[in-house]
Amino acid sequence: MRALKGVLPIAVSVGLILAVTVVLWRLSSTTAGSYNLVYIYLFPVALIAGLYNSRLALFGTAIALICADYFLQKPLYVLGSDNPLEYGDLFVFALLAVTAIKFIQVLLQPHNRRDSSGNFAKFTAIRRASSRLRGKS
Repeated sequence: MRALKGVLPIAVSVGLILAVTVVLWRLSSTTAGSYNLVYIYLFPVALIAGLYNSRLALFGTAIALICADYFLQKPLYVLGSDNPLEYGDLFVFALLAVTAIKFIQVLLQPHNRRDSSGNFAKFTAIRRASSRLRGKS
């Protein structure tokens, strides 16, 4: 049962990325290919980062990059391309995904971890002291 708990998030993450790939592949084949479909992968990657953790989201990003290169970018069904300029969308997607994962990770941190450094307490003490000084003058 413990092994199932560890495998379930991985299976859900891979399944979500593959489901989005199927939808985007179908959309790409019916609309004569759209170049910016790779950015739609940001939504499931952000969802994985929010539900599970950043490692799984990075793993999902890697799978999304491979699926986008293989199924969405021309030449289809080939990993790689003769023109290195075609990797621009994939590179920008990877940068956006890593940034979004980090942003979500910081947003979802427990408040105790931020307060443990004492920064919030120091700020509050300084603010109270400055308001007392202003009140006396």
